[in-house]
Amino acid sequence: MVNHSAATPKLEASLADRPWPTARAMLFDGHEPRISLPMVEEARRRGTSTVLDAGSLHEGTAKLAGVVDYLVASERFAAQATGSTDPEEALRRLAASHPCVVVTLGERGLLWSSRGKRGRLPAYSIACVDSTGAGDAFHGAFALGVARRMTWEDLLYFASAAGALACTRLGARQGLPSAEEVASLHVSQSSYPRRGG
Repeated sequence: MVNHSAATPKLEASLADRPWPTARAMLFDGHEPRISLPMVEEARRRGTSTVLDAGSLHEGTAKLAGVVDYLVASERFAAQATGSTDPEEALRRLAASHPCVVVTLGERGLLWSSRGKRGRLPAYSIACVDSTGAGDAFHGAFALGVARRMTWEDLLYFASAAGALACTRLGARQGLPSAEEVASLHVSQSSYPRRGG
């Protein structure tokens, strides 16, 4: 579902009753809070995994953070939601009420917590040209990895590579990498550590 953020009314919850596509994963960003909650509930009934792109704390992300399967938060959201500017502490607090949390830290990589285990993943080494859209690339690749049922470790590397590659060229849509480019980056950095924590 693609929305245009402008002076338009939010979609109503009743629209979630429309016919559903077959999906293994659904990605939310909280910008349509009325329709998103019933969609998450329906996804749970259907066995569809749900991912939240939590860029900042607002009505939609606040409502969805506790009900999605994967909370993928920016450092900003983590600080706003927990009151802690220490990313490690913010992760600890978020993980206390959520089974799978990722806190993205830009060029400093990411922190993660999954079912009682925690770790840190460094960022790929790239020449950054423009970081516009890098977060969207990361979240989109993360949701795709969930849909493909990747292992947790492979999922984090896959999303990280997509986000890193989006920084290597100008523009948001123009900067989105292909699956081949993501795979190539990972192979080219074969010395990249394979342990998450």
